[in-house]
Amino acid sequence: MVRGQYIAGTGMLLQRRRMETITNNITNVDTTGYKKENLVSHTFDAVMLQRVNDDDDDAFGPAEIVGIRRTAEAPLVGPMNYGTQIDQLYVDYSQGGFEETDRSTDMALTGDVFFVLETPAGERYSRAGAFLVDVEGYLIDAEGNYVQGTNGRIYVGGNSFSTDSAGNIAINGEYSNTLRVVSFEDNNTLRKQGGNLFYSTAEPAAVAGQYEVKQGFLENSNVDVGREMVDMLTVYRAYETNQRMLTMIDEIVGKAVNDIGRLR
Repeated sequence: MVRGQYIAGTGMLLQRRRMETITNNITNVDTTGYKKENLVSHTFDAVMLQRVNDDDDDAFGPAEIVGIRRTAEAPLVGPMNYGTQIDQLYVDYSQGGFEETDRSTDMALTGDVFFVLETPAGERYSRAGAFLVDVEGYLIDAEGNYVQGTNGRIYVGGNSFSTDSAGNIAINGEYSNTLRVVSFEDNNTLRKQGGNLFYSTAEPAAVAGQYEVKQGFLENSNVDVGREMVDMLTVYRAYETNQRMLTMIDEIVGKAVNDIGRLR
């Protein structure tokens, strides 16, 4: 009975976290360059139940796991599990659609590449190309971070500049700088940060494959609202089912304690 409560309880916690993820995706459906998130989960019957019987030379220490001391005669607990747990938050880096704005400071990227921004916390990466020009004439994002070129910060002076498909920037027809664009061997090394930015646990790699800079365009979010609404209903039903299971088990345990186990 108690194990059933664990299964239902962890199921409810997981569905609540999934609902938060879906809600965040829907909230950012109009955010430029936003990449949707997906929650990956799995059961952990092999994580806790079977590790009680690990060998003495286990990396966790001499046969001691989370304070449980194994004995040589300890039996296997069984095939049932204690529910589900969150494995990881997976980011979908697929490209979103493009929206034409005709603003010279708006840029979009095609291909699996990122803009590079100079922030107070260090180098960060983004797909959001809704840039501005600061009072000194440098290209910045909405948070005031400097857009990086191959020659450092990009000076454009004003809005009268042009950018070709390779990212070369020209002011009054004269070359000024080139947008610095990077890629990663594995996008799973990227971590989300506030303001639609990413940081990486690995160094950027040489740009692989084809890419193109589209001036006067913005990349839309890759969130499919219809799909997110369907997922939201599925999560709600799953949460409701686990809640009913928890209530039923609680009632059964209550009867066992108060009625069946009563001494007469």
